[in-house]
Amino acid sequence: MLTFLKNVFKKGELRRKVVFTLGILFVYRLGSAVTIPGVNIGSLSSSDANSGIFGIMNLLGGGTLERFSLFALGVSPYITSSIIIELLSMDVIPALTRWRKEGNTGKKKKDRVTRILTLFLSALQGGVLTYAFDSGYNILTNTSIWSYIYVVLIMMAGSMFAIWLGDQITNKGIGNGVSLLIFTGIVSNLPNSFITTFNNIVKFDSGMWLDIAWYVLFVIVYLSIVIFVVFTEGAIRKIPIVYATSTNTTMRTKEQTHMPIKINSSGVIPVIFASSVLAAPRTIVSFMKASTVTKWINTIFNYQEPIGFCLYIVMIIGFTFFYSNLQIDAEKISDDLKKNGGSIPGVRTGVDTKNYIKTVLNRVTVAGSLSLCIIAAIPIITPVLWTQTENASLSLGGTGLIIVTGVALETVKQIKTHITRKEYHGYIRK
Repeated sequence: MLTFLKNVFKKGELRRKVVFTLGILFVYRLGSAVTIPGVNIGSLSSSDANSGIFGIMNLLGGGTLERFSLFALGVSPYITSSIIIELLSMDVIPALTRWRKEGNTGKKKKDRVTRILTLFLSALQGGVLTYAFDSGYNILTNTSIWSYIYVVLIMMAGSMFAIWLGDQITNKGIGNGVSLLIFTGIVSNLPNSFITTFNNIVKFDSGMWLDIAWYVLFVIVYLSIVIFVVFTEGAIRKIPIVYATSTNTTMRTKEQTHMPIKINSSGVIPVIFASSVLAAPRTIVSFMKASTVTKWINTIFNYQEPIGFCLYIVMIIGFTFFYSNLQIDAEKISDDLKKNGGSIPGVRTGVDTKNYIKTVLNRVTVAGSLSLCIIAAIPIITPVLWTQTENASLSLGGTGLIIVTGVALETVKQIKTHITRKEYHGYIRK
């Protein structure tokens, strides 16, 4: 670890990238601590902002929603719009489908449309959130229409500025900017979460030492889950690829590389989708008068209840298969291999290659979906089986842990690649 850090700050260009990234993240966290003028969050507790669909948005914003800060929306409108545009690119809107095949030119066009949609979504989400929290908790000091417009405009500007900060990290820093903004928000809350969990578990009475033992066990289990997430995030299935190379007189094949398929190629998206779908109806009915229908909806769509939990698991599995096949286009990979003279040993090019890649993808996705279900189910099942963690503010597992681990692994991988490339170039110059 010390050698790794030494290499990071020893390389001039890499050092500048890392320092620039840290500076941008500091600006983001600074803005996340500033509450929007005209908003009084005294009546809003963190549990209110962490329930239902608001909890998903608060997580993606790194805890900014519970403070109604300048970056209250975070990058969640951008993530939502990106997913919508990707789905519409699957032969739904011809223009988007065409742009998807145009390379960098098409990507720039899609990015422009994504940002326009982000602006509209941020206005919609900002308006709904402001109205919902003001109706439930009276957070606005002035309830005039101009006050609503003022707060929503600041939330829109904050969201677009957060996306711009993420772009600066991606272009001039190290790592994926949007992912690092979410990562920073989650990690910044970890120390306080560990302290709060300690205070909830440990009671300073005659059984204090037993409570301390429970807390130590809690930390060990948490670290074990982190190791499990790291293992699943790094696990891949390698498909060997051979290419046909010709000389003046003969034709021969030479294995050059392999195609890696991650066990969990969909990332954390299925968990977010499933949580959002289940949370949306409960969030809507929370602003209605209590009745038999609202009680029934709260029971059915509550993943802490048996029926809701089963729906949650089924949705995660379904979304995992759907998004994995969306991320990895077997037909496009098959066509690219055929154009470049590549093939999979023992598999014919064309349709057979496409079917083989789909089969392998679906098989590894079974393991990926099950691992996601385990990680997502841990914070739900643990308080039931382990009553000492019932009031613990730090959840064992869950969406945040997958995000943090995945972003950390990807960022470290990029840094190592940068270090290796610089060392290789330095060797060539000699």
